[in-house]
Amino acid sequence: MAESLTVLVVDDEPDVCWALETLLRKNGFTVVTVGSGTEALRWFKESACHLILVDAKLSDIEGVDLAGRIRAETSCVAPVILVSGYFYKDDSLVQDSLSTGLVSAFVTKPFRHDEILNAIHAVLS
Repeated sequence: MAESLTVLVVDDEPDVCWALETLLRKNGFTVVTVGSGTEALRWFKESACHLILVDAKLSDIEGVDLAGRIRAETSCVAPVILVSGYFYKDDSLVQDSLSTGLVSAFVTKPFRHDEILNAIHAVLS
C-alpha cells in the first residue's frame, strides 16, 4: 500500500524533516518535505498527497492554522497528523482539532519511529 502513497512533511527543523523522510521512505512511502506553511500551500497548488505531517509550531504559521488553510484554500482532503514538541495530547487546541476532525492524529516530539508509523497506519486504514 505505502509504495503508491505520497506524504507531505511540513517542518521548519531540517533534522526532523530528514528523520521523517528517511523513516517513511524505508517504509515505502514517497515523501516531499517543505520548511514552512507558505511552501506547503504553494506546493498544493500543483501537487497532491495522501497524508500530511505538520509541525505544530512553524516559523510562519501555527500547524493547526495551516491545517485549516489547507482545508479552506485547497482541494486536499488528505488526513493531517499534527506533530509537536510544544503541545501535548491533552492540550485543548489539540483536543479541539482532533474532535472536529481538522487533524486526524497527534504525535508528540520527540517521537519513536513506531509512534509515527502507528499513527500513519491508523489514519490511513
